[in-house]
Amino acid sequence: MSKNEFIKRVNKQLWFLDAKEKNALNKYIDSVDQNKSIDTNKPIRFSNEYLKKFIFNHKKKSTSHVFVLLICMVLAYAFLLGLFILGLVASLAIVHAYINPNIDLSVFVILTVLIVAIIIMIASLYAIKHTTALFTKKLLEYKCNAIWRHKAYWTQHLRFL
Repeated sequence: MSKNEFIKRVNKQLWFLDAKEKNALNKYIDSVDQNKSIDTNKPIRFSNEYLKKFIFNHKKKSTSHVFVLLICMVLAYAFLLGLFILGLVASLAIVHAYINPNIDLSVFVILTVLIVAIIIMIASLYAIKHTTALFTKKLLEYKCNAIWRHKAYWTQHLRFL
């Protein structure tokens, strides 16, 4: 696999990183590539190792943390999906009001409501993308650093062994 294809696959695998982390990833890939110690045939393994070494840094996460995270995730998605549906219904209602004018509305009001509805839909989709990135990152952080995986947890809770 070529270096460019490898970098493209790694970036696709780590789509949820923010701009600062992506810049650090690109610098790391360049430094590792200069040493010729990179296996370009395994981009997923490289991505997982990079996450464990540089992004998550052994932050201990308990089960209650994940429970709160999942509750927040459901609430955030419900709110954002509600915003999207609000924009969709408002735009459909205003188009219906324009086609079948039961109420006398000016063209300015119709266009304003339609533009606001479209902006709400686009903003909610943008927010859904960033919310998905945040929650993906947090869930992967828990997966890599679950408290039961740490040696300190086992030595503290299983003293009788």
